Amino acid sequence: MEGPAMTDLENKVLQAATGEKRLNPDEQRLYFGTFAERVVLSISLEDSRLEEVKNRFSDILGQLAKQHDTILVKISPKLSASNQMFYMKIAQKQNIQATIVDEKNAQSPYGIIVHSTKAENVANPSLSEQFPTTPEKTKEAPKKGFWSKLFNKD
Repeated sequence: MEGPAMTDLENKVLQAATGEKRLNPDEQRLYFGTFAERVVLSISLEDSRLEEVKNRFSDILGQLAKQHDTILVKISPKLSASNQMFYMKIAQKQNIQATIVDEKNAQSPYGIIVHSTKAENVANPSLSEQFPTTPEKTKEAPKKGFWSKLFNKD
């Protein structure tokens, strides 16, 4: 038995020997214990620390809850305790299960993962793709017309 079949068998034996019994464990570590096809929103560690993202999170969760039958929130252990509790409380207010992940050897770049209980196959679940921010238009002073300039002297 040579070739790819042998490599697969070796990988399975190695995983069994190390106690890893999950299907595609690297993917599950990346997404806090779920599969990529279930992820509906991913927020990077950096973004999950921003006040702007925290201010929008409740609305974002509300929109996702309308789009998907069941969603769950996974929170990175790399976030500060205050940020972890903030996101947990927002989810709980909307009756959405939230968990602070305790993933050994996790090297995930994410601070928050929102996922469904079934495959959703969202092509790009990143925050910037799913909920882009609209740059606020700077308010310009109203332009004064000819008659306004003529009769209203400043």
